[in-house]
Amino acid sequence: MSFFENLSAAISSVFSNKVRTFLTMIGIIIGVSSVITITSLGKGLENTVESNLTDALNNKAIQIMPNLWSDSLTSKDKLDLTDVKRLAKHPNVNKVSGYESKNAVIYLKEPNKEERKQLIGFESSFAQMQKNFAEIKYGRVFTEQENDVKAKVCLISEKTAEEVFGRRDVVGEEIKLYINNKDYIFKVVGVTDKKNIDIVGDIISIPINTLFEIYNTENMYMMIYLELNTMENLEITKRELIRIISANHNTTDDKYIVEANIEAIEQIEKVIKMFTMFIGFVGALSLLVGGIGVMNIMLVTVTERTREIGIRKSLGATDQNIKTQFLIESMFICTIGGIIGIITGYIASVIIGEILKDYFTKATGMVTLPPVLSIPVTIGATIVSIAVGVFFGVYPAGKAAKLDPIECLRYE
Repeated sequence: MSFFENLSAAISSVFSNKVRTFLTMIGIIIGVSSVITITSLGKGLENTVESNLTDALNNKAIQIMPNLWSDSLTSKDKLDLTDVKRLAKHPNVNKVSGYESKNAVIYLKEPNKEERKQLIGFESSFAQMQKNFAEIKYGRVFTEQENDVKAKVCLISEKTAEEVFGRRDVVGEEIKLYINNKDYIFKVVGVTDKKNIDIVGDIISIPINTLFEIYNTENMYMMIYLELNTMENLEITKRELIRIISANHNTTDDKYIVEANIEAIEQIEKVIKMFTMFIGFVGALSLLVGGIGVMNIMLVTVTERTREIGIRKSLGATDQNIKTQFLIESMFICTIGGIIGIITGYIASVIIGEILKDYFTKATGMVTLPPVLSIPVTIGATIVSIAVGVFFGVYPAGKAAKLDPIECLRYE
């Protein structure tokens, strides 16, 4: 018999008992659909994180900070204004700004109500580099001149504006902040977009020189932010920047660390991929159960068709013909099950994605992207389904091929 004759006979046999065939496929369908659902959701999540963080974070920005894990770190190793000025001279540095974080208490609209907020100080160039910290909805960012004169101006979020004034556009209003054991009156020059809270938190931003004056510190920074001209040869640039700071403080390079935004995004994507692969692998284990189910049904089929096998052998069918037919049947069942699983899995991922979209957006502030059906995963799932059919069909097919035709004809 030719391959197509075997295929025709196999398909006819499979569809002769549709209910049993479908029940046999269920294990394969569940296994494949689980993998497709998880990988599609995972790819959609990866695209969502990449898209949102790429928009929120500057891909050319890096941060330099003291290495807090260094046992020999001392106060003289803290970052300062001299570091900022020297780093600005590096040929690959486009913008640079110091950054410091403290706490402030803000007085709310309701009487006797107050709330602690994170207070950050930076230069106007920082707002240009890290727009997610200062994506302005109303007003503007404080200027470099306001930073130079240590002006009492600030940026607040829409949420804070509503809490204090009961409305969002409060540019020009004055707000009272309790900082370093003293009350200060600040003028609101800008209101940041509420969606940024989910990424950076509900912060209040002021000029960094104003922060230094309030705390009476000598330009000591928690971090220094830089925007590079190009990300080519990033590792070389990072080492050169570290050496500039180390030389300025007359210390060793291990006292400081450099982190790039793009590396943080890549790291998050790697974690998502690893998690997706692990969950997908767990889901794929159900294919093993499905394969065992296929083998069990094929063994039953061999028993039911013993007399048919005897007749075919008596008419000249070889052991290989019998084996091929049963293998094709097993492969056909698993392949159809795999295709149904791919379709079902993608539909399930779309439904689950829609269900979780609003919750995810509310929890993270990220605009979610739809699940993505990966072509390599789809091809892989199909190949695996066929492989499962071959693997678990070999034994039943071999058993059918080895049957003695005379004994088969006597079988009732």
